[in-house]
Amino acid sequence: MNKWKGFLFVVSLLFSSWACLLGGSGEVQGTPDLSVLKTSVAETLIAQNDLAPTRTPEIPDCLPFQPGIQVLNLPVGFTAGVDNSTISFYDLDGNLLGEKLTPGLTRVDQSQIHIAGGISNGIPGAPLIYASLESGGVINGNIGSEIFGMDSPGEIVTVSGAGGVFTLIVYSTAEFTEEGYITTLKTGEMGDLASINPQLIKKEDDGLVYYPLSVYGEEGLNHGTWFTYLKYKMSDFIFVPYHGLFYFDLTQNQVTEYLGTDYRFKGFSPDQSLVAFGDVPGANPEENETGIIIKNLVDCHVWGKTYHDSSTNGGGEVVFSPGNQYVAWIESSGFTLEELEWRLRVLDLDNSQTYLTNSDLNNLTGLTGGEIPSSISPVGWLSNHVLLLQIQVAGHDAPLLVAFAPDPGFPLDPALGANQSVLLAEGKFSGFLYP
Repeated sequence: MNKWKGFLFVVSLLFSSWACLLGGSGEVQGTPDLSVLKTSVAETLIAQNDLAPTRTPEIPDCLPFQPGIQVLNLPVGFTAGVDNSTISFYDLDGNLLGEKLTPGLTRVDQSQIHIAGGISNGIPGAPLIYASLESGGVINGNIGSEIFGMDSPGEIVTVSGAGGVFTLIVYSTAEFTEEGYITTLKTGEMGDLASINPQLIKKEDDGLVYYPLSVYGEEGLNHGTWFTYLKYKMSDFIFVPYHGLFYFDLTQNQVTEYLGTDYRFKGFSPDQSLVAFGDVPGANPEENETGIIIKNLVDCHVWGKTYHDSSTNGGGEVVFSPGNQYVAWIESSGFTLEELEWRLRVLDLDNSQTYLTNSDLNNLTGLTGGEIPSSISPVGWLSNHVLLLQIQVAGHDAPLLVAFAPDPGFPLDPALGANQSVLLAEGKFSGFLYP
C-alpha cells in the first residue's frame, strides 16, 4: 500500500462521457510534481473558502422555529484509523500530524469517536473521546497520551458532540429487555459526564433508540442536542435506518419534532439548518422512496430530487458542504451484497440544482488510479468546494480517503483544470479536526 501514499489522482476527463458527467476539458493533462501540487492545493483551499457564498437566512416564517445556526470554523484536518488500536490525525494535505491510541475501541467510525475541542494546542492535548466495549460499555478519553475512563453507561450506541473548539459531549445507550429497548441520551461538558444523569430516557418496543447527531453550542454554552432515532441492530437495510429529526432543548428540558419517525432521515448540515430525508413516509420507506427531499429548517424552503432510474435501493449518506452550496450522496441497486451497484451524486443547490457528478462506479476509476471502486461513500467536506470520499478498492484491506473537487469552477489546482482528486490517507474516516 506504500504505492498509494503520495499517489496523485487527477480526474483528467479521459472519456467524453466522463466530461459530460463532470464538466471541464477533455484534454489529457500531465502529472505535475506532487510537492508543488500539495502547496498549491493548500493555497487554493484557502482562496476557495474566501470566495464561498455568504448566506443570510431569511426571517423565520415556518414552524417549529430552528433554534439557531451553528457557527463553525472550516476543518483544518481529519482523523482516520486502519484498525481499532490507533487513530491518526492528518492535515488537509494528508500529512500525518500525530496518532493516539484507542484500546478497546468498538470500531473505527465517526459514530464511535469525537474530538472534543480544537487542535490549536497540538495533537497530544486534543481530547479524543471514544466508545469502548470494556466493562460492558464505557466512554474513554485520551488526553496527552493518558487514557482514562470518563463514564460507564453500558452499551453505547453513538458518541458525538459540538464541532469546533467546544468540549461539549453527547452520547446514547441502549439496553435490551423483554419489553423492548431502554435507551438514554446524556449531554454535558466533557469533564462532567460521570456526575450527571441522562436527560432523556425512552422505553418502548418499537426498536428505535436515541441517535444524537450534534450539540448546538454557543460561546461555550450547551443549548441542546439534535438527534434522530436508529432502528437498532437491524441488518437487512442497504442504508442505515434512521428515523425522524428532533431537537432536545437543554435549557427548557423540551423535545421538539422537526421530522416524524415515519420519514427516513438521510443527513444534516454542519450549521444545523438543512435536513435531508426520504420523500415517502411509511414503516419501510426505502421500498417506495422515489427521491430525496432537502428542507431548510429556517425558512422552510424545500428541494426535491428523484433517484436515478437504476437506483432500486434508494439513497442515503447525505453530506452538505460547509456553505450549504453543495450536497453529495450515494444511491444503490442490486438484490444481494455481491450484486450491489453504487452511484455517486453531487448537486449544486445554488446553480439551478445542477448535478456536478452523477456517476456509477465504472465511471469513477479516475478517483482510484484506474481501478474500479467496489464501494464509495461521501463522508464530509474538507472545504466549501472539496469533498472527502471513502473508497474501497478490491484487493486492499483499508479504504482510501480521497479529496475530490466536483465543481469545475473550483478545481484543486486551477493550473491543472477541472475535476481533480488526490489520495490523502488510508483507513476509515472518523471525524474532522478544527482549529
